Amino acid sequence: MDARRQMRRHFRLLAAAVAAVALRSLAFLPVFDGANSSVAETRSSRRSLLNAGLLGLSLQAFTGEADAYMERRVAYPPINRNDPDRCMWRGSNIAQANAQREKLQDLRECKMGGTNANDKDIAGALLTKGDFSKVTFKNGIMTKVVAQDSNFEGADFTNAVADRVEFKNSNFKDAIFKNALLTSSDFEGVNVENADFTDAFLDIQSVKVLCNNPTMKGKNPVTGADTYLSAGCDIADAGSYTSR
Repeated sequence: MDARRQMRRHFRLLAAAVAAVALRSLAFLPVFDGANSSVAETRSSRRSLLNAGLLGLSLQAFTGEADAYMERRVAYPPINRNDPDRCMWRGSNIAQANAQREKLQDLRECKMGGTNANDKDIAGALLTKGDFSKVTFKNGIMTKVVAQDSNFEGADFTNAVADRVEFKNSNFKDAIFKNALLTSSDFEGVNVENADFTDAFLDIQSVKVLCNNPTMKGKNPVTGADTYLSAGCDIADAGSYTSR
């Protein structure tokens, strides 16, 4: 079970506990007997506990809907293997921030190693299980790209905008992320041995995930940068972000 699933499971359990404790507590509130109890206090306490119980139930319903959404978002259309031009880099001229395109760019399972994607806007593209080793993505737009289980060994992401990207379980050995925007991207289970993160923009959660990754080591063969230090993991250690 990955970290996100564990977090959602714990949240559901907490919501259920809040609801159960609050609703059960209603049964133990004193009943107004006309002499020793306050009508206002009793009703207020019951109302507060009831609201807490309803909040807990609402949170359970919300997490259920969120889980359903998480499952739906990976239901992509079948790969059109009859399209001879499918495995080509294409740009987009609309709504870059929202990753909307005139047509879905489906590069799943494409073998595009060594190609040039500099300055390309591939926001929202599907790159799952593809081979993009030694591809140059310099100055590219990769917002909301889905690139799980892909090979980016030796790829160059210098100055790229790669926020909110699904990189889970991909290979970034020897990759370069100099000055790249990587906020809110998922680096769980990736291989980042010898990668260079110099001046990259990373959020706290990404720093935690990367700096606790056992492959966060070595030096980049092109830039010579120390992988662990380039991502600021030495600073993260001082701030107790890592388990090392």
